[in-house]
Amino acid sequence: MKRDDHGLALGFDISFDDLYDRGGLLQVDRAFLADLGARDPGLARQLAEARRDPAALTPAEQSALLLALAPALDDFLAELFGIRADVAEREAAREALAQGLRAKRLVVQRRAMKAVKPA
Repeated sequence: MKRDDHGLALGFDISFDDLYDRGGLLQVDRAFLADLGARDPGLARQLAEARRDPAALTPAEQSALLLALAPALDDFLAELFGIRADVAEREAAREALAQGLRAKRLVVQRRAMKAVKPA
């Protein structure tokens, strides 16, 4: 991680000052593309093709591409800002809550089915 004058650090050899100029943002973009290429080469190719000819994608295809990119971008940003552990902790908490809600839904559905008498 590269530290700036304030002791703050980012991943991918990027500094916070890089976030304030075009050259730095291009560096962030290159780092994301490299990370995406290592993570999912097929998705990286889709993004490259979409960037070459954005008009070739229908709105539905654009939406599908953005949804496919979201998890990779989420992971990249967690790594860039050094918050991977925090993100993993929140994901675990969210999954635990989701499991509880699924169980609650099943209980409610069972009670509702018992309350409804067949005709």
